[in-house]
Amino acid sequence: MSRASEEPIRIFIGVDETQRIPAKLFERSVRLCTDAPVIFDRMEEVTWPYPKDKKNFPGTNFSFHRFAIPKRAGYRGRALYVDADMLVLKDIRDLWNTRMNGAAALCASSSDPKKRRQLSVLLLDCAQLDWDVEKIITEGLDAGKYTYDDLLYNLANEPAGRLRESLPPQWNSLDKLEPGKTNLIHYTDLEKQPWLSARHRFGWLWLEHLRDALREGVVTRAEVEEAQAKGWARPSLLRVLDIPRPLWRFYEKTISRRIDKGFVPHQELRG
Repeated sequence: MSRASEEPIRIFIGVDETQRIPAKLFERSVRLCTDAPVIFDRMEEVTWPYPKDKKNFPGTNFSFHRFAIPKRAGYRGRALYVDADMLVLKDIRDLWNTRMNGAAALCASSSDPKKRRQLSVLLLDCAQLDWDVEKIITEGLDAGKYTYDDLLYNLANEPAGRLRESLPPQWNSLDKLEPGKTNLIHYTDLEKQPWLSARHRFGWLWLEHLRDALREGVVTRAEVEEAQAKGWARPSLLRVLDIPRPLWRFYEKTISRRIDKGFVPHQELRG
């Protein structure tokens, strides 16, 4: 099939204003690895009512956004949901073309036996999903039909069997990078995400993408400076990019950590 005859890959990204730079790097990483037509939707204008019970409050400002996808897609065709804190390392076409075999949604089993399955990468058959995000909250969560954890980790708004673990875990590799094997790295450790901490083992990969994105104009220094000023990026982020790549490891372990002392990742979620 030629590129011109392919249907666009529709990717919906869970993101809020604090993660616009990671979202841009995710989009760039997708385009680096494929020549397929891709349409991105960051869904930042999606709104929903807060659950009545505090135990069902979302973990992020975009946790419920994925449930708006089928409606945004016109209840037709496929859609791919991802979180913003990821980088793609292989042609996304391979994930997009996974056989669904009648399932309404596909996810990956956890790549880390110490962590539960995450629905942070979802392949959806929108024609099978009559989701309305407001009803899922008011008629599902608020009515006590399921809890937030059941919804976000088990897709409890759908009958059993409609969600299948058919995606290879390499497409949602949790904080792990295996060269030649990892298709998508997910920076899921909130305390060590590379734009927030110099301590992530594979933060250098994200930094390389940011460095190149700055050179290409995909991200501007002004955007990074604004994120730093608002507490959405660590104080050392631009400084480490201004030194030669071979010195990054030493700089991150010493100087960056001193510069970032006292910086609190995701402070907006702690209030």
